Amino acid sequence: MKEIGYSELEALFTAALASLESRKAFINSLNVFPVPDGDTGTNMSLTLRTALEEVQKSQPKSMKEFLSALSAGSLIGARGNSGVILSQIIRGMATAADSKPALTTTDFTQMLTKATEVAYKAVVTPVEGTILTVVRRMAESAAGLHHEDYTEYLAEVIRTGRQAVKETTGQLPALAEAHVVDAGAEGLVTLLEGMLMSLRGESVASQKLTLEDEPEEHIGPQGLTYRYDTVILVASDTLPETEVRAKLTERGDSLVMASAGGLTKIHVHTNEPYDAIEYLMTLAPIREGRIEDMQYQANEYASGPATGAGSSSKPIASTEGCADDNVQCAYVVVSPGPGFDEIFRKLGAQIIVGGGDTMNPPTEAFLGPIKACKAKSFIVFPNNKNIIMAAQQAAGLIDKHVQVLDSRHPVQAIAALVQLASCGPDDDCMAVANQAIDATDFFAVTRATKNATVSGMLVHEGDYMLLVDDKFVGLGQSVEGALVHLSKTPIAWDDKSLVSVYRGVDFVEASFDTLVATLTQQFPDLEIQSYYGGQAFYDVVGSVE
Repeated sequence: MKEIGYSELEALFTAALASLESRKAFINSLNVFPVPDGDTGTNMSLTLRTALEEVQKSQPKSMKEFLSALSAGSLIGARGNSGVILSQIIRGMATAADSKPALTTTDFTQMLTKATEVAYKAVVTPVEGTILTVVRRMAESAAGLHHEDYTEYLAEVIRTGRQAVKETTGQLPALAEAHVVDAGAEGLVTLLEGMLMSLRGESVASQKLTLEDEPEEHIGPQGLTYRYDTVILVASDTLPETEVRAKLTERGDSLVMASAGGLTKIHVHTNEPYDAIEYLMTLAPIREGRIEDMQYQANEYASGPATGAGSSSKPIASTEGCADDNVQCAYVVVSPGPGFDEIFRKLGAQIIVGGGDTMNPPTEAFLGPIKACKAKSFIVFPNNKNIIMAAQQAAGLIDKHVQVLDSRHPVQAIAALVQLASCGPDDDCMAVANQAIDATDFFAVTRATKNATVSGMLVHEGDYMLLVDDKFVGLGQSVEGALVHLSKTPIAWDDKSLVSVYRGVDFVEASFDTLVATLTQQFPDLEIQSYYGGQAFYDVVGSVE
């Protein structure tokens, strides 16, 4: 094959997704840090899946229409840093080729070259030994090839990519210590390998694109107020939003509405899913729907062990919206649990997006609520290093004044919101918020998801790990045992006066109270405050201010 049209290119990307899906668990396992996290394979496959769903909705009739839909879908569906970079690679490829009716291998080389340029620009401080290195190496290799046949051409590009992936182990110390390759780089080459298999006529295990394909939400074995996770795609983007929100809130919670391209996706937890569907059918036709029994999932999950590094919670993007039309500046916060939700509401947050570790919300989770809010400006607290790029991407896609702060944990956002409450009209509120973020150290205790060597220390699956400012500092056989190391960390303790701790959803309250008492004895000169956070996987998180 010497040329491919838009329908053939769609088939190649569909095969690329199938290839990613088939190796998703392996790519996830490459994550260096043995903690519950937003996994690379999952984030990349969900990003590409959303891109192809957008193509299906748009029904393109030309290369330009196909690439436009693919790029738009990848941008709004991007999850985690790996997903955002993948979306920029796709965006670069689309920019280089959207005016061409068909693509030769020379055109594909130009696509890879432009993809490299766009991806590098998207990262503030590009790091070699990552997906960026591999896309650059493949583009450079492609530029020296003279194959007209796509099969021969892509095989050579992938051969270079595979070698570049191998070499990432020696380019970053963390990869060398863990004896693994970069997960994002592996994901990119896996994607292209799916394309090559399709060109060769080889079978790539595929899954039908559905309304929503996300990691299951792990819920504790307790009874749920609302049992059924319900997602409905309605064939209209002009629904009476206020009325719909009021009606569905009567029937459940965790309501999310997002509209685009003549469709509205609605998510709600309810005990009456068919009542919700029947109501929505009075407004517009139902395009698709999905109902899942969360109590059954909870019981199944509680009866067996966690699945380790490949496990993730569903990133439900719950939004509060802007109830007051007079809000000048709306605060958008990413929250990992119901306790944090309530704290953020009390501190004046207008928009709350569910997410955090293991739950990297897509770019569209920020776009929908910000578009719906009438505030003149927005300040976004991503609250996780793996969500910052998605929030920044959302800010660049919307025609509103949106500023994204470098908050890497919810406790930093809490500190900033407390200070913003007293920020006057003549004050530099962004400077106030940034100062509060910089002055707040954060810590967390979680259980290791696999055996690993981290910072020269052997970690066994199930060990309790203490992380401070995203850095591993100590191990224990219990939460209390891990927190013993807190006072030994390089925090500037002389400047601190307050330690706040937040209980996770699965950490027993009595044990938490004992832990707080121990911290009070450990830090007699500091004030200790305790709260319910409700975060998953992390028994305790906290701040030192």
